Amino acid sequence: MKKSKSNTRALRWRPSVASLAPGPALVALLVAMPSVGAEAPHVTDSSFTEPGGDRVLQESMVVEAPAARVWKAFTDEATIRAWNAPLVHIDLRDGGTIEESDDPKATPGGPQSLRQLIVTYLPGRLLVLRNVSAPAGLPGRELYPTIVQIVSLEPLTDKETLVTLSGTGYGAGADYDRLYGFLREHNAAFLASLKTLCETPPAAGVATP
Repeated sequence: MKKSKSNTRALRWRPSVASLAPGPALVALLVAMPSVGAEAPHVTDSSFTEPGGDRVLQESMVVEAPAARVWKAFTDEATIRAWNAPLVHIDLRDGGTIEESDDPKATPGGPQSLRQLIVTYLPGRLLVLRNVSAPAGLPGRELYPTIVQIVSLEPLTDKETLVTLSGTGYGAGADYDRLYGFLREHNAAFLASLKTLCETPPAAGVATP
């Protein structure tokens, strides 16, 4: 599949973020989503520990929407901006970046935004990210750049997509424990929000993601 450098999609993926506590509203993969807390419904947690001791965080959910629609929720600036991030800039290419913030006062490159390096991607199927910078207040923030994040989309039918969020490189120690625990809850809530976004019929005259 040939990679396209056009920027007509939408990630979070979101990666990824929402409100980070304690402190003011911050962002982490994508932004607006259900409050972080109880495990979101429909989420399958298949996390595991590697032989060397590092943990892999892995959560998935079936979204009743075509993979192309789900992909836009991770990579299309207009979709993300309307959904949950007033500030969003995506340079979709190997070595490109995704920058987002749910703070309406945030500026590109500022301390309120989350910036992710795009390690590689497959259009409509895979997004591999590594953190460059994150807002203050993220538990285990200093270790976030050591985690490789993987967003994978697997079409089950033309109307169903299995979305899996994985993170590798969680080592031992209290700081890794805090980061792992926070992102485990955040990712589950993000998947629930993504499911709602992609499965909700658009209002009249509004385009779907």
